[in-house]
Amino acid sequence: MSASRSSAIALHVEAAKRLLGELEQHSATALGALGRDSGSDFFAAVEERDHVLEQLNTVVEALAHERHEIEQPGAEHDDRTGALLAEMARAAAAALESHENLVARTQQERDRLAGALQRTNRADSVADQYAVASSGVPQRTLSVRG
Repeated sequence: MSASRSSAIALHVEAAKRLLGELEQHSATALGALGRDSGSDFFAAVEERDHVLEQLNTVVEALAHERHEIEQPGAEHDDRTGALLAEMARAAAAALESHENLVARTQQERDRLAGALQRTNRADSVADQYAVASSGVPQRTLSVRG
């Protein structure tokens, strides 16, 4: 394998690892913002994750192209490339784990909010009882004028 191709793969792997690390950071930010009164921090973190995923897609496509060139018949194989790809795979596994954690926590929060919404739509028998009691009693006043 040529040194330039190996170098290109190393650059792509480093870029992918950096972007995967950013994905983990944005997952942590989104998790921290989950359940707050304003969802703006959560949505900002999710939008930033989408942006990072677009960048990662571009890097992975370039890496796949370089990798395809390496695997042509008669091409030299480099152990360093395998090690780099293994590092990237570990970073991808960590990013996937943080993503799955974010998805699970987001679903829990969604379910919690759905339950709260359902409870607000149910009739409150105690409140109804007080409303009937307070509206059904006529007000009487006593006059002290003679």
